[in-house]
Amino acid sequence: MGGNRGTTRLSAFAAAAVIYAALQATAGAVEFEPTIEKARAKEAAPEGEPKKLLVVTFGADWCKWCRKLEADTFMDERVGALSDKFLWVKVDVDEQKELAARFRVQGLPQTFVLDGDDRIIAVRPGYAAPEEFVKFLKDALANPQPPEDLFFNLLKRLQADEADEERRETVAQLVEHLARPERDGRDVILLAMSQTKSGLLPPLIELMEDDRLAVRAAASGTFLKLTRADLEFDPFADKTQRERQLDAWKKWLTSRPVSKPRPQKETTPSESK
Repeated sequence: MGGNRGTTRLSAFAAAAVIYAALQATAGAVEFEPTIEKARAKEAAPEGEPKKLLVVTFGADWCKWCRKLEADTFMDERVGALSDKFLWVKVDVDEQKELAARFRVQGLPQTFVLDGDDRIIAVRPGYAAPEEFVKFLKDALANPQPPEDLFFNLLKRLQADEADEERRETVAQLVEHLARPERDGRDVILLAMSQTKSGLLPPLIELMEDDRLAVRAAASGTFLKLTRADLEFDPFADKTQRERQLDAWKKWLTSRPVSKPRPQKETTPSESK
């Protein structure tokens, strides 16, 4: 009997070890350092080789979306598959207020990608699902640009003849810029949108269903500025009330007459003088 109990204990221990190893493999999808300096010290890049890009994510224990980003996205195997291409830093804004101020963090969570010289080349505000975060990382690897260049490239894309899915992504990124507390670039974005109305309104309505209050408010405000429609939407209301209001917006969008461009008047040689 004693031998059986010993065998049972060993079997239980072996099973626990297997489970623990599996959990460690999953939990190790992304390995964070607490500071940029520690992450850089950990890197062993050969002399003359480019340094790895560095992902810095700002959050806090009390932030629900930060916890969701950690549990859903940073634990995802798709993100883990890219983790070796980056160095990773997780910053608690309550513990590192000076660093958060240096990066001008306005909302949580917020994620930055830095180049080898620790210059910001990409920014992702708010929560991102695993597939969205993977795209963010791949874009940073393939096309590292400072935020100013990203901003102007978005405006160029807005005026280009994009496919529906690409247009949705462009509008979403510009609305996230409008949702930030700082007002830099807002007038430029709204002017560009007013000159590029085609295909903007459906993705704006989709963004009004976003879980983030600032995004809902920015999307609805932009929609009203572009259309001057007499519609009601309260971004602070509960989800049921917002859904009722959005139903009216969707009906308005599908029933409104489609404006056709006016034919251009031909100019005679005498009129052009």
